[in-house]
Amino acid sequence: MIRRALILAALYALAARDAHAHQSSVVYSDLLVSGRDVYDTVRIASGDLFEALGTREVTPELLRARRQQIYDYVAARIAVENETQLCPPHFDGFEVTSQTVGFFAGLRIRYACPRQIERLRVRYDLFFDLDPRHQGFAKIDIGDGTLREFVFRRDARVWDVAREVSALEHAGEYLKMGVEHIFTGYDHILFLCGLLIIAGITGKRARGLRAGFVYTLKIVTAFTIAHSITLISAALGLVSVPTRLSESGIALSIAYIGIENLAVGDPRYRWLLTFGFGLVHGFGFATVLREVGLPRNGLVLSLLSFNLGVEVGQICIVALLFPLLHLVASRRVALYERAVVQAGSGLIVLFGLLWFVERAFAVRVLGGALGG
Repeated sequence: MIRRALILAALYALAARDAHAHQSSVVYSDLLVSGRDVYDTVRIASGDLFEALGTREVTPELLRARRQQIYDYVAARIAVENETQLCPPHFDGFEVTSQTVGFFAGLRIRYACPRQIERLRVRYDLFFDLDPRHQGFAKIDIGDGTLREFVFRRDARVWDVAREVSALEHAGEYLKMGVEHIFTGYDHILFLCGLLIIAGITGKRARGLRAGFVYTLKIVTAFTIAHSITLISAALGLVSVPTRLSESGIALSIAYIGIENLAVGDPRYRWLLTFGFGLVHGFGFATVLREVGLPRNGLVLSLLSFNLGVEVGQICIVALLFPLLHLVASRRVALYERAVVQAGSGLIVLFGLLWFVERAFAVRVLGGALGG
């Protein structure tokens, strides 16, 4: 009798162990689309993190202490793309929650896509190497109230999520992108400053308001027409210039404007020179569109909107600088010539040459923030 009981107990224990061994691991993933970003909240049972942490003694305190390690492990195995462009991941939060059995690590990742999301691809490679029967239960809110669900398995690791975006939505996004590019494009801003600092002075005397306005209108119009031509042509693939060549050319245009301000003071036909340099700057603007791409829906409208955004940003800079520079020049001509024209142009030449060295020879001089 006792012998039979021992045999039954052994069989029960073996069955229980076998059942546990065949229980597949599960991860829950909640995704939310918001503008250009995709937020992914990943919940992982504590028992599934032993490999990432290098220990089977997983506690809530250990999870919190090693949240960066958990993030690195998960972010390397869950990738998000938008129209084949990779959306870089960023750590966005972490929490530990208790469950009926054990606890979960809740990791929040923000995937920053270069442009508004239209066709999303999520690649999931968590735990399949440890558990071939692992499953990842995912659901996504694509931002218009629509919820979709998917189960990642060993033979189904990629989820394609299409999202309808209207041509007007794309246009608004690219308009904003154009404005942002001008406001963060320090090289383009410095080029405009080099053009404008002699708008308030001619020779040794202050230029009248009307004459200064006409001067400014000519160079801004020439620059706008020129860079619009090359921006649109390059974005549509009609002409192509290597990025290093165009970016080096932009740097040289900045240095030349500064040198001309110092050597000539009031150069004639500057609007014509500005037109030539504008063609070069247009290729620089087109580099942004090459990086983020153009949508299939409303491609031309998005391209024109980006160009319009560049113009809006440019007009804002000119509208701020021209009155200020003219006011100072009209009151203190000698001081303006020394402090603004000569010192300012000297700095413009310096930055232009340093940028040229960086871009032409691929060496780091000014650093990323000021590298244009």
